[in-house]
Amino acid sequence: MTIWQPNIHERSGPKYLAIADAVGEAISDGHLSPGDKLPPQRDLAYDLGVTLGTITRAYQEATRRGLVGGEVGRGTYVMGSPTSSTPVSGFASALAARHNRLDFSLATPVVGSGGELLAKTLKEISTDRDLGELLAYQPETGLDRHLDAASAWVARSGLDAPTDRIALTNGAQQGIMLSMMTSARAGDVVLSETLTYPGAIHLASQLGLQLHGVAMDEEGMIPEALDDACRHMAARCVYLMPTLQNPTTATMSAGRRQAIAEVARRHELYIIEDDIWGQMVDSQPEPISTYAPERSFYVCSLSKCMAGGLRVGFVLAPENRIQALRANVRMSNWMTAPLMAEIARRWIFDGTGDNLIATQRTETRRRSHIAYEALKDFSIRHAPDSLHLWLDLPSPWRANDFLKETERRGVRLLTAETFMVGRDAAPHAVRICTGGRNSPADIEQGMEIIADVLKNGPGAGFPVI
Repeated sequence: MTIWQPNIHERSGPKYLAIADAVGEAISDGHLSPGDKLPPQRDLAYDLGVTLGTITRAYQEATRRGLVGGEVGRGTYVMGSPTSSTPVSGFASALAARHNRLDFSLATPVVGSGGELLAKTLKEISTDRDLGELLAYQPETGLDRHLDAASAWVARSGLDAPTDRIALTNGAQQGIMLSMMTSARAGDVVLSETLTYPGAIHLASQLGLQLHGVAMDEEGMIPEALDDACRHMAARCVYLMPTLQNPTTATMSAGRRQAIAEVARRHELYIIEDDIWGQMVDSQPEPISTYAPERSFYVCSLSKCMAGGLRVGFVLAPENRIQALRANVRMSNWMTAPLMAEIARRWIFDGTGDNLIATQRTETRRRSHIAYEALKDFSIRHAPDSLHLWLDLPSPWRANDFLKETERRGVRLLTAETFMVGRDAAPHAVRICTGGRNSPADIEQGMEIIADVLKNGPGAGFPVI
């Protein structure tokens, strides 16, 4: 990562534009070169004495100008000069391919043979007599048969899921966003675990919500800490992932879930329960939403357990908030694509989905076992049913130094900084994911590299002048 830092004190106009201008000038005069990594947003905000939002807008503006590019969690990289003819997407692809052949940074399902199953389903759909129904605008709730499928899917978790309390969404990500929009307004406080899903962090920021972290332990959020946070700030809702929490793999016990619900009821706090990984385990305690259905938005989807491209999600909302949630669906995208919802419906009812889930579970356990065997001598948090694990780095490793060394050796990871809520120091830890297009052989090779880096420890580094 470059040590470049802009000087904006003598620049007029909005600070975010001044920072974006400074990036462009630094590229033009050679102080920044293609491939250089800009400072993390939190670090630069602190160094310049500006808000994190200012830095976010500056980097977005620089991206719009074609100066930089990057991905959530990995960082922001210089793409080239403003007059460069190299396409942004082409550079990003080349950079990833050149430096990170083994990519363990994304928590995505294993890529399998779902294409053959999709071809079969599409052929069956093509014989329906009323295909036009799937090309028409849908009622606000979607077709009745699609809502029936959603109800059946949510009911698998043990919840009472009447169709009049369900909304269809384009995946769980949109479900989280719509739940935040429905339960809070710009400026409101939203609580989450101190380490949480980056997508929720960015959604809260874009919606103008104040996200505050709540202390956690090996089960996730601590009820007493949630109660204390509610006593000191007027929070509107709390976002949690109680099963295979991202990034720590924590799963809450039944008692912990009930205690969280009790705190939420006591402080009139809405619950956004992200159960994206719930179908990856053979059994789990009842959802938090079971204990406080009148305050809970239960969010789930098919993307992690069946196929990442199946962008169909479901939200079971409180009875008095479902119409507001559906209004936000219409406002944001009007409806989930009926063809996609029809594929989801068939896969839920005809056994295709269960076959895909079984394959995902088998492959997940196989890959998780490979990673565990390679790293079991180190401080890891691991669950057999999880496609990610959490590695606490031994001293004297610092997370950024560890990331640089693994990237140098072709392994791509994410540090705790990506998942940290607020400006407190992130722990020296990394998340390692074993899904995606990686083969078991890739995982074995990658874990050997990670273990070797851990055993050898950090080098002497570069002298400071």
